Amino acid sequence: MKQAMERRRKRKTRPAGPRALALGWLARRPLAKTEIRKRLAAAGFGSGEIDRTVTELVAERLLDDAALALDFIVLRSHRMRLGRARLLRELARRGVDPGVAERAYERAVECGQLEPERLLRESVAVRLKRSGDRDAAGMRRVYNALLRAGFPAAELYAELKRQRDALDNSAEHEYQHESP
Repeated sequence: MKQAMERRRKRKTRPAGPRALALGWLARRPLAKTEIRKRLAAAGFGSGEIDRTVTELVAERLLDDAALALDFIVLRSHRMRLGRARLLRELARRGVDPGVAERAYERAVECGQLEPERLLRESVAVRLKRSGDRDAAGMRRVYNALLRAGFPAAELYAELKRQRDALDNSAEHEYQHESP
């Protein structure tokens, strides 16, 4: 116990340069250039040191906003079922240039890592199944939730209507087979 406390105390008092700090942060999770800049500035480093550190990390390909954006888009779209607008908004919030984020999205689609139509179809199906409400209020809740998730309004409305109609038709079909 005493040894662990001593190691922690030494770690806190040991001065780390901007590169060492940045590498430590990048070892934990991918970060955008802007995020590294903000963290280094908060740690008290000057703009010259920050610029030099970021330039070195970019040159060594340890800091790459395009790769970060591509990975972010692919993972978040699958795990969280987020649409294009929300993905691009979140990347912008992290400081990734909008052009870089847009190109990463297009690349994910071109490479087949992301299928927007399939993602929308599956997201609607999951939300409809989860909500269980097929009345107007339930459909509005599903629509608004998926709109907030970044799916385009026109495509979302069309897919929601298509799946609702399919559910209604299957329910009618089951009802007809059950009646004497």
